[in-house]
Amino acid sequence: MSKRLGICIAGLNGAVASTVVAGLAWLRRGGMPMHGLISERYRQSHDLADWSEVVVGGWDPRTETIWDSARRHRVLDEARLLPVAQTLKRIRPMGGAVTARVAERHIEQFRRAHGLGPIVVINLVPTGEDEASASYAQAAAATGSAFVNFTPNRCGEEQLQDIPYAGRDGKTGQTWLKSVLAPALRARALHVAGWYSTNLLGNEDGRVVGDPIKGRAKIRDKSELLGTMLGYEPVHIVQIHYFPPRGDTKESWDYVEVEGFLGLPMALRISAQYRDSILAAPMCLDLARFMGWALTQGRKGPQTWLSMFFKAPYGTKVHEFERQVQMLEAEFARVPSSACAGRGLTRSLRR
Repeated sequence: MSKRLGICIAGLNGAVASTVVAGLAWLRRGGMPMHGLISERYRQSHDLADWSEVVVGGWDPRTETIWDSARRHRVLDEARLLPVAQTLKRIRPMGGAVTARVAERHIEQFRRAHGLGPIVVINLVPTGEDEASASYAQAAAATGSAFVNFTPNRCGEEQLQDIPYAGRDGKTGQTWLKSVLAPALRARALHVAGWYSTNLLGNEDGRVVGDPIKGRAKIRDKSELLGTMLGYEPVHIVQIHYFPPRGDTKESWDYVEVEGFLGLPMALRISAQYRDSILAAPMCLDLARFMGWALTQGRKGPQTWLSMFFKAPYGTKVHEFERQVQMLEAEFARVPSSACAGRGLTRSLRR
């Protein structure tokens, strides 16, 4: 099998996907820091795909070039886009909103055209598009490709048992921090009386999930994990507001009411500003590398060892971030390599 890794993205003209492609173009040029790329720790030791071996395609109803979509979303400024402009201008979707059968044909054509080995289909369509998400999942299953659901959408996971799949709903910023902090409060035996979380987001995703109807699935995934991590259900309010001036730079606030010794109250106030697509894009590249590796290892079904990437991970109820990191490390430890001895993500997190 060829080592060349194919990534087929549903929602190729979106903010995250266009950042994935632009970021990959920069990684191929070299000289850029590998910040945010967990897979880089395992590249040599476990023979993960090199960035020069990765090819990206996909689908989007807008059918514009990545150059056009990247400029429209303004996640990256012109100074970061111009050096890779020619690459971005050559890539456009294989089609718009397509059926599962058409997507299958596109995947096979993509494989032959680029001499690819493993292919990973990543679902980045807008929240609420369950039918489209299920079609791309079906196409992945029919072509023996891995499938990643980075959205809160329902994809008909029961049809994916013969391929490796991972999801659901990328855990990029506020919920990731919650999965770090909540277990720490529980470990200190501090009682969380209430947790209020709100977001301001001004990109296309914010417009969709800020809608009270369309955003229900996102609110569900952001809300359900807290009680599981604490062992009880505090008052927990999660809100998302569409605020166009914020663009792709998300503003989040958390207010946490905590009861300490003798029942005396304390409070945590957390203000953060996240670049939404800048957090999500390297996660998608990591997932593509990891899932391509899973295919070569003959893995099937939900890849629970990748739960650290998701708000509502398939196949596991583990939400605590450090435990999820340990699951990823354990998976690679099953395939021993002298090159990775003594190196670990948990260790680096604890420094």
